[in-house]
Amino acid sequence: MVSDVDAPKQVNSLSELVDHASRALGPVLVHDPAGPNECLVRSGELIVLPPDASTVRKRLRGVYSHEEIASGAIRMYTKAVDRTRVVEIALAVGATPNHVHLACPIMIGTSRPVVGGRLPDLLGEGTVALLDTPLDDPHGSLVAGVLRHHGATVRPFPVLTASGFGDDLTLAAALRATRSLPVVLVTSGTYSFNDECPPVLASCGRNVVAAAGNGASSRPWWPAALPSVIAVGAAAPFSGHGPWVDVVVDGVDVPATVGSQQALCTGTSFAAALHAATLVPVP
Repeated sequence: MVSDVDAPKQVNSLSELVDHASRALGPVLVHDPAGPNECLVRSGELIVLPPDASTVRKRLRGVYSHEEIASGAIRMYTKAVDRTRVVEIALAVGATPNHVHLACPIMIGTSRPVVGGRLPDLLGEGTVALLDTPLDDPHGSLVAGVLRHHGATVRPFPVLTASGFGDDLTLAAALRATRSLPVVLVTSGTYSFNDECPPVLASCGRNVVAAAGNGASSRPWWPAALPSVIAVGAAAPFSGHGPWVDVVVDGVDVPATVGSQQALCTGTSFAAALHAATLVPVP
């Protein structure tokens, strides 16, 4: 999350974020730098759905290191020497890389003024499940503030680090945990190495509202671009756009209430929060 005080600049290439993402998550790679399939992936990590696990293990053979059970999937690791080839290996064995998800750090989201602090009155059962940073970090705090300003309460599910980075598997776990809730708001997303939805995210329910991203691109941004998800763009040039965007609302200077303070927020995260608040069930 950035603010006017921080003199935000637009990031034009995901390559500029590799070091930031690596500090937050561990080693991160950029695939197809500045190319049409540019995306960030976690070094050496493959995601395999359980029915495919046996076949993928056999195909990995000399590059397989170890694995662990994840949410609805298996995370397989390559040997250290092969970690930078993770996308190439995924294509060869029928797996997918573990894509890195991004919130506002990539783009032009702003807020005035900078506000923070926990929102204890927003915790509890809540009317909107918020899949974002923790609420004591700026991005999650401000998105929750938009929801609160429009009458919603929040049940937080942190899926991003304080600096706004996550991955396929972390988001998948939260989506599974919130499947029965009435409204789920996802404020982050990812481009994928093949512009297809990462399989571990493909079963998103129809209760999910997701930001279309601030990339000014028609490339599908996952999970927003899934047909089952309500993808929300902003009426501004920075917004993700294309036939996969379902709703466009004002995403510039969106009011948020954080404690006793007011903020004006810009970005598709805040546009998505505006729309999510309209879907809250009436008691």
